[in-house]
Amino acid sequence: MRRTMVDLPSGPLAEVDPIFEQMALETGSRTFGLAGTSVREKFLQLFAHDICNPNLGMAFRMHLMAATEVHGVPYGDILAVIRFVAPYSGYPAAADALGRLADLAGSVGLEAEFPADAELDSIDGGRPGQPDRTPACSDAWMTGFLASRVGRSWSEERLSIRERAFVAMTADVCFQTLGNTFRRHVRIAQQSGVPDDDIRDAVRFTAELGIVKTVNALEELEKILGEEH
Repeated sequence: MRRTMVDLPSGPLAEVDPIFEQMALETGSRTFGLAGTSVREKFLQLFAHDICNPNLGMAFRMHLMAATEVHGVPYGDILAVIRFVAPYSGYPAAADALGRLADLAGSVGLEAEFPADAELDSIDGGRPGQPDRTPACSDAWMTGFLASRVGRSWSEERLSIRERAFVAMTADVCFQTLGNTFRRHVRIAQQSGVPDDDIRDAVRFTAELGIVKTVNALEELEKILGEEH
């Protein structure tokens, strides 16, 4: 099993195409080499993209292996990413990711259990002080739905606000929602103290997931960072 500088198991690729395995290792050495975000944050971004795309086959399995076996990302935090990204990916895509996670848990040594510290209380609209306040749209019912579901998502406190912002920006890049939604998530990151260079690296990391979409996102990001806020 070959690994990059951050321990990314590549065995499943080598079994199919060793040339593609080398391509993947070269790509990972560049994206995981970005200094502005942590390895944990990068894996959270990978899971978000897997859910949104959706990529729940070999890619999801390899990301799960690397995140849990090698880099110690807890099972409960992966559940939190799925819950957080659900309004952006769509709830059916998130449900499919939950099912796939449960199917794979045993093969990668995870105990597929609901975390003991999880809160089962209904949180309709989020807790006070949650950072994402989705603007109203022209439809009153949809305005209420957005406030409820986005507020619930941003109440996912197993993830830091910085992590939530990076995951939300990853969904924006995936779906190319690079207008007000992307701007709002960038602002959340800035207002929680994330340096602009770290935000750039979070967006740059998505180049592994689709270069054209990342180019578009980086162009929009520079416009946002150049604005007064």
